[in-house]
Amino acid sequence: MTPNASTATGGTGLFGEASLPLSIALIIPVGVLLVLLGLLLFPVNQGLIPFSPDGQLGLLLVIMAIQMLALGETPVGQYRRSWLLIGIGIVFAALGIFSCIVPGILTDAIRVLLAFLNIAGGAILLTKRFLPMLQGTGSAAELAHLPPIYKRLLGTLTVLNVVAIAFGISMLLPGLVPGMVIAGIVVINGLLLLSLASILIKIG
Repeated sequence: MTPNASTATGGTGLFGEASLPLSIALIIPVGVLLVLLGLLLFPVNQGLIPFSPDGQLGLLLVIMAIQMLALGETPVGQYRRSWLLIGIGIVFAALGIFSCIVPGILTDAIRVLLAFLNIAGGAILLTKRFLPMLQGTGSAAELAHLPPIYKRLLGTLTVLNVVAIAFGISMLLPGLVPGMVIAGIVVINGLLLLSLASILIKIG
């Protein structure tokens, strides 16, 4: 191996290769996006800065499309990266990009789509997680014997699903929930995603 090759593949500290799985690497920017978006919504609701809902919705849809195309992850669970799923991801990406570039045309359609996906995804994942316990096929004793890190993971995922449902409802009925509450929900959603990424890094 030549010195140049060693330098390219080696390195220490900040210049060392980051062993970060792609799934976690995609969670982190989404979390940062939601935290930043939520913080910006506070001055937006006070009329201090302008805001483009089309850009927000389009960007969220594009990120969702990237997760579908790269990992097969959807708001309602993870699936095999079939051609159908890839096709849906491409359509979502196209809609999101169009919304960012041409505002005002797809705003309501994308808002309803994202609201439905968040509500359905949160409800489905919560049902999958807790329905076996309600049916008696799972027990609280099994949960009690889980390592602390897995209990924290389960708690984070549960709260994340509940917040996703609340976020979806706020998007579906924008006039029902005050703007400041929506901003808080978005910030919490982002912080939960960052916490989830941190837990997954420790487990991995």
